[in-house]
Amino acid sequence: MVCLFYKSTMQFTFVTKVSAQRDQVADQFNQDLLLKLKPPLVTMHLLRYDGQQRGDELMFAVGFGKLTQKWHGAITQHRYTEKHWLFRDEGIALPHPLKIWQHTHALKHANHHTLVIDRVKFSGKNALFTVLLCLPIAMMFLLRKPLYQRWLSVR
Repeated sequence: MVCLFYKSTMQFTFVTKVSAQRDQVADQFNQDLLLKLKPPLVTMHLLRYDGQQRGDELMFAVGFGKLTQKWHGAITQHRYTEKHWLFRDEGIALPHPLKIWQHTHALKHANHHTLVIDRVKFSGKNALFTVLLCLPIAMMFLLRKPLYQRWLSVR
């Protein structure tokens, strides 16, 4: 995990190695995987999911228990080449206290494995909220690592 903090913006990079070829892993990045990656104790109801192509949108209600807020995002970048596969979702309307959200999902071929790379850049409504969000967001992505290995590795 790599962590950077600059001008009230936090950036994390998480890398997970899975036992599958890149194209096999890319085929599994879909609505079902998104729902399987839901953090524990978080309520999440998917309201819209168009896919991972540029211009696609996603929307869900997220929160704790009955206290939920809407999260609306759009896919702003998509690239598929011989070496890389990635897409980026960016927040359009985010739950309090988030102000900015960019999440780049990247897959990189590594011998007989694939590296799943999550780059997350976010900021809260102010520097205090950004700092307070660091631990929960880092934990959310650290919890994804075994889920990626479980759901994306070839059995």
